[in-house]
Amino acid sequence: MNVEQNTCNLTTTTKRETFLPIKLSPHKSFQGKNLTGTACFVYNLAADIYANIQQWNSFHIQGVTYLRKIIQLKRDKDYSVVLQNLCDELENICNNLDSIVTNLDQIKHQLIAITALQKTTNKLFTTWPMSKFGEIAETIYKTYHKEAELKRNLLENIAHNHTESWKMFYLAAWVHQPLLPENLTILLNSLFIETGHK
Repeated sequence: MNVEQNTCNLTTTTKRETFLPIKLSPHKSFQGKNLTGTACFVYNLAADIYANIQQWNSFHIQGVTYLRKIIQLKRDKDYSVVLQNLCDELENICNNLDSIVTNLDQIKHQLIAITALQKTTNKLFTTWPMSKFGEIAETIYKTYHKEAELKRNLLENIAHNHTESWKMFYLAAWVHQPLLPENLTILLNSLFIETGHK
């Protein structure tokens, strides 16, 4: 649709343009052949991050179950054998979470090392430069490391507080994982989309 407007001998024309979504062609690495070299290595490390996050989620849910049992058992100030066993189980959960954080740290170091070795500006998969993979892995590691420290702190204090409000606070802090922000989920999904896992 063309509209002409004459004011002081100025003519302007406006057009209505149609914008279509961009269709990206698949990266050469994904066109029916196996990944090799650096792309394969980064792809596998992204899969390892995914597997570790899935394990974290499983242990997190198990921890919620143990915390609820501990809270139900702590009606009085006596420390029973059952309470000690539940705290030991929760400690095992925290140890497993610490192992996952150690794995994420190793993955981070590997991705940063690849970035240091690859001095290229080419995109490895679709849109990210090599340095982005190391940055994302570092963010993931730091965030889960802080959350694991919080969970360890909750473990150390849950059996020693007798007020209902403190017990509910500990349970809520474990359940809601306040140090794992929503944008971390976006980063994880972006990583998996970029590497072709999703």
